[in-house]
Amino acid sequence: MKAPEGITHIWGGGMFRFKDSLKNKFSLTVDSSSNTVTLTGQSLQTEDTAVYYCAHLHSVCCDIRLDQTPSQVKIPGHSVKVSCTISGYSMTSSNIHWIRQKPGNGLEWIGRMNTGSGTDVIYADSLKGQFILTEDVSTSTQFLEAKSLRSEDSAVYYCARQTH
Repeated sequence: MKAPEGITHIWGGGMFRFKDSLKNKFSLTVDSSSNTVTLTGQSLQTEDTAVYYCAHLHSVCCDIRLDQTPSQVKIPGHSVKVSCTISGYSMTSSNIHWIRQKPGNGLEWIGRMNTGSGTDVIYADSLKGQFILTEDVSTSTQFLEAKSLRSEDSAVYYCARQTH
């Protein structure tokens, strides 16, 4: 499963720009009166099959990076610990959310940790006790640990930053 890729973004006044490789494949309409954005595909092919999402970004700034652990394969019953290393901003100024996507399914929120706090952690009710979020402020890294993996935990796992 591939990581999500951006198709387009919209900024003030309804202006938008597509990635060059997608200019002829998609169109976008913005209806400010109903706060609706519609993405339409033209001449789509089998390789365009995907789950498409719309997301709102509160703000974009700086040269911010979240670098994750490379792909890992584990067997049921074992544990895994994946990392998300933060650079380009202070580790005390945001939340890091952990999300997973099982094959053929939408995104599932696992939980979040307020960076630099070590203790301000919230987990999805349905996943409490399955995952542990920790951090190492000295290396600007957060960790998602799963113990006693089950086959249904097979997924692509993501970290994402939320500004305060």
